[in-house]
Amino acid sequence: MSALDLAKYIKNRLTALNMTMVAAADRSKISRQTWHKLLNADIDEAKLSTLLKVAETLQTHPLSMLRIYFHGKQLSHSTTQSSGNTKFASGFIADITYPDNSIVQTGQVFEKIWEVENLGTHAWVNWRLQCVDEHLSVQTLKGSEHYNGNGSQYSLMPLADSIPIPLTQPGEKVRLHVQFRAPDYPCTTISHWKSTDAEGNIIFPHLTGLYCLVKVISL
Repeated sequence: MSALDLAKYIKNRLTALNMTMVAAADRSKISRQTWHKLLNADIDEAKLSTLLKVAETLQTHPLSMLRIYFHGKQLSHSTTQSSGNTKFASGFIADITYPDNSIVQTGQVFEKIWEVENLGTHAWVNWRLQCVDEHLSVQTLKGSEHYNGNGSQYSLMPLADSIPIPLTQPGEKVRLHVQFRAPDYPCTTISHWKSTDAEGNIIFPHLTGLYCLVKVISL
């Protein structure tokens, strides 16, 4: 168990959401005393139902919190990969903008920002963040109410399929910015991203990586 890592994660999420502990307690229907214990790592065993409510309040995926609580930083959106004397590790810190299940409008262009930390012993040099989605675009029939002549977008579309990751030394944090265009129709949609090296190889192929999960509505 890693109550300290969980406390750090909760504090980061509250800061990112500009939410006080009192507001979080009121919204989650969990006592302020429990929140205080979570934030101070003063809890030996948290109920699963409590962690799920906390995750919902902090607008984050429950698995992220469960991994932190039961395994600590090592499995919290992070891993280590060794090759000879080279060792890399990436740790997820927070969704700075558009946390999970944020609402956007159809066709809206918005910017997603993730914050991550270099937990390894080597710098990230010439890395990129690469979209690994299979985009879906459907051509509607002429005469249909949705016909626009160019096909209809059904997936979350990045304005660029990859972005450079700044040089990041061990222990440093970095914010990664990606612009998206929302689909043409109301839905819940997700886009997945992974780090690649200078040769374009995925560095952590077995991990989920970063993702943007939003609810698209039509006004």
